[in-house]
Amino acid sequence: MDKPIRSLEDIFADPDAATLLAPDKKPVINYDPDVEGFKEIIDWVKQHGGKEPQKTMDLTERKMFSRLKGIRNNPDRCQKLKEYDELHLLGEADGSSEKEREAKAIKQEKMDFDSLDDILTDDSLLFDDSQEDMELNSKLFDTAKFKQILTKKQEEEKSVRNKMDGFSKYEPMFKQIQAGISSGQRQLVKFQNPEKNLKEHRFYILNGQLIYIEAIGDLQLRESSDSKSRKDARAHVIYENGTENFPFIRGLASSLYGSKQRRTVPGYIVTEPMQKEYKLTNDDYVTGYVYVLKSLSQNPQILEIEKEHDLYKVGVTENTVEERTANAENEPTYLYAPIQIVEKIKVINLNAKTLEKTIHHALAEYRLDVDIKAANGKIIHPMEWFVVDLNTIETVVGKLITQLRVKQLDGMQN
Repeated sequence: MDKPIRSLEDIFADPDAATLLAPDKKPVINYDPDVEGFKEIIDWVKQHGGKEPQKTMDLTERKMFSRLKGIRNNPDRCQKLKEYDELHLLGEADGSSEKEREAKAIKQEKMDFDSLDDILTDDSLLFDDSQEDMELNSKLFDTAKFKQILTKKQEEEKSVRNKMDGFSKYEPMFKQIQAGISSGQRQLVKFQNPEKNLKEHRFYILNGQLIYIEAIGDLQLRESSDSKSRKDARAHVIYENGTENFPFIRGLASSLYGSKQRRTVPGYIVTEPMQKEYKLTNDDYVTGYVYVLKSLSQNPQILEIEKEHDLYKVGVTENTVEERTANAENEPTYLYAPIQIVEKIKVINLNAKTLEKTIHHALAEYRLDVDIKAANGKIIHPMEWFVVDLNTIETVVGKLITQLRVKQLDGMQN
């Protein structure tokens, strides 16, 4: 079997940021997802009487298990987090302790690539037309590692990001935009002309991450680094990972332009949706559809799982979803049972088989890991069914497709 990507939950989870206590007037501390994520693990272990998390059917415990494993497998992160390790969860970050922990781990998966980034940088897999010199300046999968935006001396980065209260209000909007990008209803246009294109209530791609400008304040005189006074304004920027900041517009525009000297990629404007059905150009082709299915099986094992957990099949088909699932009752991949189509997302310009494999790797820690005896007596070991909520699936797929689309456009412009 395939080995899961290290610290998958770090890829897509958004841990709570450290609270900043205003009365103490302490210096603002940048949000460090590694530290906050590790503190969550410590809190979980304390709440469970010192028991380490395992890869069980409980989603929270699985999340803690995956995160801890990812930290243990990375000596640099172990060293970084050592001072916070009050429960001695990390031990010594050396080869022997890692082997000992690996020997104790529940059923491991192996992987054809060292990391998801290997998949993404293999252009012959992701895109049918090879882009030889495609360059990605930051790894596609980070929030804690999914888009872990490395500290760059950019104007935009001088405005510290914090966890946003009330992000749930904006989350559906981000998902809608991601779906529009996937289907071609919304296009990505290279950022330029900030006076015209930097506006309130618009979406952009900054350093590979989807952002939304909620508001732009009034212009004010501000002294710049060359001691000249210029008019500038603060913007309220919301990020797809649930953080926010208030950069100056000039700095935000500078970041969106990108810089070869700073080795940062240019940003993109997300266009408004097409009023009519999107028409493919000669450079476009339909990959197919990402689909999410729910089983209608009456198998006692399946019903027992569904009593306690959400269970979905996630895949990509080059045909229509209806055509792909027409014979579900006779196929083991559908558990020899009828299915309900929960969601389908049209995808353009990405290799369907590799996209499916990438999605499955990203969801690997949630994979259903049981043998099921079907009504016909056959034993099924499901590989494409996941014990995970629909919101997580939508978040993973939406972010993943957006990142791949940005990577493809960056490659075309290099």
